[in-house]
Amino acid sequence: MSEESRVTDRYFEDFAVGQRFTSGARTVTTADLADFTRLSGDDHPIHTDPGYRGGGPPVLQGPFGPAVAMGLLQGLGLAGDSVLGLLDTHWHYRRPIHVGDVLRLQMTVVRCRRTRRGDRGVVTRYMRLVDDEGAVVQEGTTAVLLAARGAGPDPVARDFGTLAWGEALAARLGPVFAEALAGWDGTIGLRAGDHEVHLRIYRGAVIEVSGRSALGATFTVEADELTWTELVESGTNDFVRRAMTGAFAVRGNGYEYLRLTRPLSLLVDAARALARAGEETAA
Repeated sequence: MSEESRVTDRYFEDFAVGQRFTSGARTVTTADLADFTRLSGDDHPIHTDPGYRGGGPPVLQGPFGPAVAMGLLQGLGLAGDSVLGLLDTHWHYRRPIHVGDVLRLQMTVVRCRRTRRGDRGVVTRYMRLVDDEGAVVQEGTTAVLLAARGAGPDPVARDFGTLAWGEALAARLGPVFAEALAGWDGTIGLRAGDHEVHLRIYRGAVIEVSGRSALGATFTVEADELTWTELVESGTNDFVRRAMTGAFAVRGNGYEYLRLTRPLSLLVDAARALARAGEETAA
């Protein structure tokens, strides 16, 4: 999914995991540096003295990045009366920002979760601040609380790591998966961000789906929500490549994890099919 047009006052139901938004460009100016230095009070020489430690242009204060990202987000027109508040921000600083840099915001929706009240929901966005060459300068997640139009129900096809998603995933695991695990007795954990679900498997059959199994998982495959989103949207099932490059991590019995490479690939196939089916239903 990709959207660049300005749309105002989106409610919780108007967002879906995988939606992408790209802002216009913003050039960092000398006035930006002066204003942010005055506003923040951070006048360390690295920000104000061109000759500091051998020269080079002054570096903008780190928090300037998320401030600009929020401004570029506002420019997308996604925030209206439905916004009830910002809940958290988890941020990483990858490269320095200098006067003259041209910045854009790339945003992907990675989690949509309705609150217990039912009349509001939390939308988590993965935000990347990139320069004119496409290099990531800063990145992280922010979660916003939005008003909802109704009380649900909500789609689960991309609600990675939750109990509802695990149950929907288990329902899609067919005879090929069962045959691949015909002699196995154990539990596979799947974790996306803060959400984890366990699939208890006995002789090829998923006999229980739970938030946490009694004896724990034999092993748990984990990644952030953006990685799961990119996995189900990729043109091919490239789970093995992503795992080998560190995008996915494994906790628990590494030997059993390596033995189950083929069943895990089939499980990812089912997750990708579930995500596609959910997208078609939404359309």
